[in-house]
Amino acid sequence: MRRFPRCDFVVKYNPDVDTQTELSKKILYNILIRNRLLCHKPSIVFISGDSGEGKSYAGLVLQSVLLEAQNLDIKEYINDINVYIPLDYPVKKRALLKDKRLKKVNVLCIHEAREIIKAKLWYNFLNQAIGDINAMSRAIKPLCIIIISQFIRDISADIRYTLNFYCKASRSGTQPTKLRMYVLYKDDHDLEKPKLKKRYLSGYLVLPSGKYRRFTPKHFSLRMPDKEVRNIFDSQDTQAKTKILDKKINKLIDVIEKDIGTYENVKVKKMIEFYSENLDQIGVIGKRTGTRWRLKKEAVEMHELKKNEAKEFEVEFEKVLIQKGILEDGTTKQ
Repeated sequence: MRRFPRCDFVVKYNPDVDTQTELSKKILYNILIRNRLLCHKPSIVFISGDSGEGKSYAGLVLQSVLLEAQNLDIKEYINDINVYIPLDYPVKKRALLKDKRLKKVNVLCIHEAREIIKAKLWYNFLNQAIGDINAMSRAIKPLCIIIISQFIRDISADIRYTLNFYCKASRSGTQPTKLRMYVLYKDDHDLEKPKLKKRYLSGYLVLPSGKYRRFTPKHFSLRMPDKEVRNIFDSQDTQAKTKILDKKINKLIDVIEKDIGTYENVKVKKMIEFYSENLDQIGVIGKRTGTRWRLKKEAVEMHELKKNEAKEFEVEFEKVLIQKGILEDGTTKQ
């Protein structure tokens, strides 16, 4: 029996005109929208990768491709389509399905928040979110859901079977993020023990001559979203996570005060721990002033810091930046 090669996409490609970025957009549109959303199927993409590898920005690029296909500007919808903390999820999901203003918007991105909630809660939340989308969006509006987390084991084995695509983000230095994208499928040769497997995307490029060329992209090189988009996203992401961070800190302070009657600036210590693990957020809360690093006024107000707390944070956080090689001898490297 003859076996035909798998075909995940068929796109027109003119090597004299189309850049690699344009080709990537065409392929992503083909697999996420044409082959799934337009066929009334949800499209669920999981993006993994270590901290700092560009997972969130890769998610923004995918959002841009999807909205661009609907002639929509991502800057107008960033806060509608990005879930920064689990508390955002039910409100934003409901709006996407029912709000007339968002009628054409068909993407929702859930960003990693496991640093600020318990691992078990994060695990249960992702299971609930993916299960909801699979059960509800088909009947009302097919959605592309982008899930961002470090490990695919952050969701249960049975829910993993509902994922359509698995991506791994990585980058080297200042180079663009590379997104390796795989198709996920179920190997059910053994019906008692089906296995989840992945394979590279593979399809055909249609050249101007009409000839079909087999093409298997090993990765997509994704340019950073423009500065305005990044600034809007970073600001909203930090504000959302700060709300939970402050609640956790204040709860801890209350416990300590009840126990020993006072505390040694737990709030500052917890802030330092949080931003040390989320260095991609420091541009939102602070900036270089001369040869020193200083908190922005908005960050001081957002965290409700007293003058002495803000000063202590700056002094102690500078030590962290020096230790990590971001500051050295009073001079910023980057």
